[in-house]
Amino acid sequence: MADEKDPEGLEPSKNRDDETTTPHQHDDDSATPDSANDHEVDPETRMLEQIAALKDDKDDAAPDDKPDDEPSTNDDQPTEVLGEGEPNRGTEPVSATQHEADQDELYGAKTEHTAVLNPVSAEADAGDDTPWRPTAERQKKRRWPWVVAVVILLLGGGYVGLAFATQDSLPAILTVEGVDVSGLSAEEAAPVLEEEFAARAEREITVAVDDEAEATIIPADAGYSYDVDATLEELTDLTFNPVALWSRLFGEAHVSAETSVDEATSSEIIAGLTEQLTFEPTEGSLVFEEAELNYTEPVNGFTVDQEALAEELEAQWLSDTSQLAAPGEVEDPAVSSEEWDQFIADTAEPLIEAPYTVTADDATAQLSPAQLAGAAEVRIEAAGEEASATDQESATDDESATEESGEDRPVLNLDGDALADALAENNSEFESTNQDATVRLTGAAGSGEPEVVPGSTGRGVDGEQVADEILADLQGEQSRTITVELHEVEPDITTEDAEAWDVNHVVAEYATPYPANDQPRTANLRVGAERVNGTVVMPGEEFNLDAILAPITTANGYHSSGVVESGVTTTAVGGGLSQIATMAYNAGFLGGMEIVEHKPHSRWFDRYPQGRESTYWEGQINVRWKNDTDAPVIVEMWLADSKVHTRLWGSDYYDVETSTSEPYNHTASPTIRSSGEDCVPERGGRQGFTVDVHRTKTPPSGEAIRESWTWAYSGWPTVICE
Repeated sequence: MADEKDPEGLEPSKNRDDETTTPHQHDDDSATPDSANDHEVDPETRMLEQIAALKDDKDDAAPDDKPDDEPSTNDDQPTEVLGEGEPNRGTEPVSATQHEADQDELYGAKTEHTAVLNPVSAEADAGDDTPWRPTAERQKKRRWPWVVAVVILLLGGGYVGLAFATQDSLPAILTVEGVDVSGLSAEEAAPVLEEEFAARAEREITVAVDDEAEATIIPADAGYSYDVDATLEELTDLTFNPVALWSRLFGEAHVSAETSVDEATSSEIIAGLTEQLTFEPTEGSLVFEEAELNYTEPVNGFTVDQEALAEELEAQWLSDTSQLAAPGEVEDPAVSSEEWDQFIADTAEPLIEAPYTVTADDATAQLSPAQLAGAAEVRIEAAGEEASATDQESATDDESATEESGEDRPVLNLDGDALADALAENNSEFESTNQDATVRLTGAAGSGEPEVVPGSTGRGVDGEQVADEILADLQGEQSRTITVELHEVEPDITTEDAEAWDVNHVVAEYATPYPANDQPRTANLRVGAERVNGTVVMPGEEFNLDAILAPITTANGYHSSGVVESGVTTTAVGGGLSQIATMAYNAGFLGGMEIVEHKPHSRWFDRYPQGRESTYWEGQINVRWKNDTDAPVIVEMWLADSKVHTRLWGSDYYDVETSTSEPYNHTASPTIRSSGEDCVPERGGRQGFTVDVHRTKTPPSGEAIRESWTWAYSGWPTVICE
């Protein structure tokens, strides 16, 4: 094995066995004819070549497979490697001077040494088994970056070529907004997408809030539009994205179309949708009907998030969906379904599951479930509204109790007066002897005067006490037996209250003529006027003509007379009562009362004011008005001078002004042919028309209330009896 050499100093190596001097290259500044070749090789390469030459020389001089004491043969001497005719110096030692001479003789000029190194390297490569070949490895190291660069350039060129080759191609499997155009070119896909998108733009999209509310929108009308060409251009644009290229060749894509929206139009439409789909929560309700409960569950409210709805529509309008759930927030009712269920189980159902027995002194009576239900009302109230002073004081020390006291909840209320009346109805011993003060009309009709009827105290049960005891029992043991006291009961309306009403003013007065020669009709007018005369309508109550006149039968004093039915003249019991209806209506209308129900005749009779009159038919057409003043009113009605008169007494609450327009929209009179046995021929010929009636009533507060009514009369028909 060769000894380790020092590559830096390039000192001559000696064979450890025979001390044969190994030639080496000396530094020489002199130029040689081949110096140019030396400069073409970089220093590092030249150094490695020299080291390789020295190693090969040494290996030849001292091969590993020879004994250390065996003399070297001429074949092993480096003279064969260095050049022709070199002397074989054997293993004898030489002096330094001799060594230098030998070196000159052996190597000659520097250029000669350089020239023989290349063959030495070749021979060493051919005959040496040592794997270390620094010159070849260095060349390989310098070659591989160029190979990589060439490969990269080739691959890059192919990639760019692929990008350009596929720029007009669609992905192999492609859906646009769910429309399948797989395998189609851009030109083939365009009409397919256009047809489907056009249909979707014109379809109705339903936006719903669960099952509570829904509204529809047509995208094309709401400012939404699409662009098929732009969609396909984006898919076929030149791209170097490897994922996109792979998709175009072998993959699949599910993309959205290019769309736009007219903000002004869509904002207006979406605002309308928001208004339609936003609603307040509906509270639950409980109504007692006879001895049954009629419960309506509460419904959550909903507030639409308008901005989120706009975003959802913009994202989904072109998709294949036709129904969207409106985004927003649910608003809970004040009382939940669970709270209602608890209230029904604990309070409402127990109230009517059996009678309540009420005892007062020696008197006993039962309140039936139907009577209890008739006096019961359920309202939603804040819990604090019913809290006693003690409860409120204790709640002050407990913050949580204070918060709970303000929560809404169902509350059962019992009408004490209704319970007291029911007890009196079941047992006269419970009937109170007190009387409320009121007013009445005294004197003959046409010359009557209102007067106050004084109130009085009496002995009876306190209805409020009955109600409180029943509610306390329901919340406690539910023994269904209560005890109350009989005591002096003050009237609800005292004499002083009635006198303060000041019902001494004529607030309305009117009269209409009647045909005195029609005796049956006149008789009906007298009966009707007598029954209406003196009617007292308390504040908040209604005047109801049907309740006063019915039943319209001969047994009840009425006669058969002419009437208008279905536009033609005929006869019926109670004929003429429509004039009583007209007078009752004018009493309320001119007095400023709230009109609840009336209906003018189908044709106009000139004895009545145009548009300001009413007909009447038992059970079908009625006259009703409500006393919305703070004092009672009294209706006075009578016949005199072939006229029906009416007068309304009250407290002069409203200042009333009325007006009637001139007739307009005149219509021709119709011709009617009839073969009925009761047919009455008519010449007709009077035109129909339309008229407007206006009323302004001003209460003490000074806020005028303006109202209008319009009615179209038909012409008087020509009736031909066949």
